[in-house]
Amino acid sequence: MTLQIHLDSYCKAFNGRSLDAALSLFSDHALFEMPLLGQRLFGKGEITAGLRRIFEVTESATIALSGRKESLRVIIAEGQLDAKLHRDSSSVRIPLAISLEAQDGRISRLSTYLDARPYRLWSDRVIFATSQPSSN
Repeated sequence: MTLQIHLDSYCKAFNGRSLDAALSLFSDHALFEMPLLGQRLFGKGEITAGLRRIFEVTESATIALSGRKESLRVIIAEGQLDAKLHRDSSSVRIPLAISLEAQDGRISRLSTYLDARPYRLWSDRVIFATSQPSSN
């Protein structure tokens, strides 16, 4: 299976909310990273819990890819994530990038990076405490 097929198969399973189909693509000791989960997940047990949680908290979540580059070891793609959380009244569209590696016919690492700047809870000014008092 090529990296392109791995990536397309993962997106199809994710978009179809098919936990079993998605899990079948990963190696037993894979690394899965997605900011929505807030941590790195190792192995099928943690990946199962993470994907299940994504599907539970979202009314819908789909990945649409618009471009990709592939080498012998990794494929990197860009696109967007459209998601609607049960708790929110409207959906969001977030630019994303995905990096995928495979070994022995299974995904060994899948990392998703989201551009969450429009959804951050803080402003784009300095967020760390300084030794200088604020002039405001």
